[in-house]
Amino acid sequence: MKKAVYIPREMMRMISRHKLYFIAPLLIMLACLAGLVIYAGPTVLISFLYAGV
Repeated sequence: MKKAVYIPREMMRMISRHKLYFIAPLLIMLACLAGLVIYAGPTVLISFLYAGV
């Protein structure tokens, strides 16, 4: 459980320390996409892969 809090905290520190504010929306979108894949399950992802999308 500590890693679930530690990793986002370190990413935000890196973004603010190095002024990489343009990366924050990309990281948020990737996290949302990962959450959607975990929530929907692998069968939805496999169907997109076979369809060639």
